[in-house]
Amino acid sequence: MREQSATRRELEATIRSILPDDLSLKGPSTSQTPTVAAVGLSGIMTGYFWGRIRGRRIRKRRS
Repeated sequence: MREQSATRRELEATIRSILPDDLSLKGPSTSQTPTVAAVGLSGIMTGYFWGRIRGRRIRKRRS
């Protein structure tokens, strides 16, 4: 196996500093995961339907 370049080591160190460690994943924030997932899903669905409505309005105006 060859040695990693300095750029690669720096990039990995930056990514590891951003990501949470294993201990913080087991903390009390795991109880909020379903709530966060529900909010994220509702945001995605709202964006989807908003885009559909906006798309139909634009298409109707051009016709």
